[in-house]
This record gives sequence, structure tokens and C-alpha cells, in this order.
Amino acid sequence: MNLPKTICMLPWISIETSPIGTTRPCCLAIDEIVDDQGNKFDLNKTDLETIYNSSYMQRLRKQFRQGEKPETCNRCWQEEDAGRVSKRIYSKIRLKELVDKVDYDNEIPKQLWFVDLKLGNICNLKCRICGSWSSSKWAQEEINYMTELTNKKDHLAYKFLQQGAWPRKTQTFWDNLRQLLPNIKYFEFTGGEPFMIQEHFDLLQYAVDQGYAKNIDIHYNTNGTQWPDSHELWSHFRRVEIAFSIDNIGERFEYERYGARWNEVQENISKFHQLRDRFPNKITTQVCMTINIQNVYYLEDLCNWINTQTFNDHFFNMLHDPKHMCIDNLTPEAKTIVVNKLAAGNFGPKHKAEILRIIKFIENGSGSNGAKFRNKMKQTDRYRKQNFAKTHAEIAEAMGYE
Repeated sequence: MNLPKTICMLPWISIETSPIGTTRPCCLAIDEIVDDQGNKFDLNKTDLETIYNSSYMQRLRKQFRQGEKPETCNRCWQEEDAGRVSKRIYSKIRLKELVDKVDYDNEIPKQLWFVDLKLGNICNLKCRICGSWSSSKWAQEEINYMTELTNKKDHLAYKFLQQGAWPRKTQTFWDNLRQLLPNIKYFEFTGGEPFMIQEHFDLLQYAVDQGYAKNIDIHYNTNGTQWPDSHELWSHFRRVEIAFSIDNIGERFEYERYGARWNEVQENISKFHQLRDRFPNKITTQVCMTINIQNVYYLEDLCNWINTQTFNDHFFNMLHDPKHMCIDNLTPEAKTIVVNKLAAGNFGPKHKAEILRIIKFIENGSGSNGAKFRNKMKQTDRYRKQNFAKTHAEIAEAMGYE
């Protein structure tokens, strides 16, 4: 069939599980998948195939096949308007071996090949671009912000802390995943922090024992603070890519990813590279830079550090949520200094093209007065006894942070 240029393969082949047990077609989709009554599916109660075959997913596939641009996919359309390689496009590159096999004619396909697993919000860090949704540490901090008069159990952070435990209490979910393994071609494990979740290593061991591992690729996103004891399992899988979330360097890294120590993360990266060198045909590494208001002014420093490393690949990930951290919400002054700094930066060929796209994304953005950004940063600074202006002086001043 003649497919529209806007077609996305993901609704036919993938499901994302959220840290609180809901689901989306992919990690950038704005809306969670709902049943026929409009209720969000809950993985404590519903299996993945039911969600994959739901009326919601059938309608989404039909929209794509008719050349529409679903609103839930607006983050991809926004990135493509800036000339960036969106998740929709990148999936065709990363999963190129599957592109020609997708059954686009079928609104109820049998091709659940890719599961993006965010297995709860258990995490050891409180990254500034994160929140209770994806970090148990963040949830506890947000609860601590509240006054004694507040009913803490009614707060969203408390609910996320409870809901984020779903993978550790729902055995039927793991049983369902084991049943799906013969058909699975690709797993993503992100956060919370995946290397802190033992159940996922148990699933991988089962895949090895049953002979499925050799057909499965794995992608991780890790904060780099963990060196898992079960790393030898990865040599049995088809390919394993380990992506390190590194958004800045030195003091700025430690500020942005609170709880991490820059030197310890660098030591762990060296360990992973030694493991990769033992299994060069199996394991690769990537550095994933999440572009946000805190780090966009300092990308030249980050890229210079990357040039000293031996990562197999790099990826510029555009932050969309939390919204106050997105670079389309820069103040006019911040917009000017960032664009000028990036345009004048000494970036090598492998980074320059993406930097130009980031500039266009900023220029396309509506901007803001920075009030929500400042309020959030100041609240967290007070609690943690930190100072954004001390570590990020230039962007802090331009955002009106005092």
C-alpha cells in the first residue's frame, strides 16, 4: 500500500509502560492509552496484548494510515518542524530491520515486537528535569515540601510513590511478559533507574534459559551511578546498547542530577567500556544528552568532553516535560544569549548539524517570562541548600534567577 509520509511504525509494533503502571504508544506520546469508557489502562489489572489491541490503538493506527497527524504525537511534529530527527523518524533508523515487515494493512496486527519498560519510579537520584512520576527520591522530597497541616496522602507525589511500586507487586505482569518473549525483538529499559530493578534481570535470565535472548535487542538508559552484578547476562542477547544520561559535566552535572558524583559516574563508564571491549559484537555504549534550559548554554563544554570519550554513539534528546524546563520556554534574554553562544561555538562535524537544529527549535519556541522555571528552581534550591546562580551563572541571570 502507499503509505503517507507521516506514517509512524510504533503504533503497530510497540507499547510503553509508564513508571506508575499506565501505558502510551511511545515515550513521547502526550496521552495515555484509555479503554472504551475513557479510563486509563492499568497494568495491575490489564495485560499488554489487550492494550495493544484496544480501540484506542486501532483508532491511532487508522489516523496514521489516513495521513493525519494525531495530537498526542505533537512533540514529534514540533521537533520535525525544527528539522530534528524525531522519535517517529529515529525509530525507522533504529529498527530498520523491522520497517518492511510492519503489517500496516491491519488495525489489529500481531506484531507486539517492542516494549519500552519503565518499571516503576525507584531511583537513587533527584534530577532537576525529573519528578515524582519517575523518581521515588523526588516523590519523597515533594512530600517533605508540604506543611504539617497538609494531608500528605492526598498529594500527587504520595500517590506516585505508591503507584510507582506496581512492578514489584504485580506478578501477572511478569507472567504476561514471559508469554510475550517468543515474539519480542526489542526491549527498552529506562527509569526510574533500571539497574536498581532486580525483577528485570530475572526476566532476562528467563529469556536466556528459554533460548529467546539471542533474538532480542536491548536498549538501556541509565544515570551511570550503578554497576550491576548481573551484567554478564548481556552477552547472551543479540545486541545491548547502554545509554548514559549525561547532560552536563563536573559541578553542573552534580547540580542537575542531584545525588550523583561526577567522578564515580566517569569510573562506571570506564567499567562499561571495558565490558564492551570484551564483547565488541554484542555491547555498545551511547551518551544521551537531554537538552533543557539548564544545560543548553553549556553544550559546547559537554560536546568537548564527549570528544574525549569512546562512546559508540551520541544522541541529542529534546526535553518536552516538565514544560518549565523545555527550551521553548526560554526568556527573551536567555533566548538571545543561548542562540548566540551556540552559533559561535566550536562544534565538530558530528555535533554541528544537531546544534543548528536546536537553534531552530529555540527560535520556533513561544518563549516565556521564566516565572515558573524560577519558582521551581528556587523552591528546590532552598530545600537542598543549593544555588543555581553559583553553578550556572550565565543562564541563571538570563532567566531572571537572583
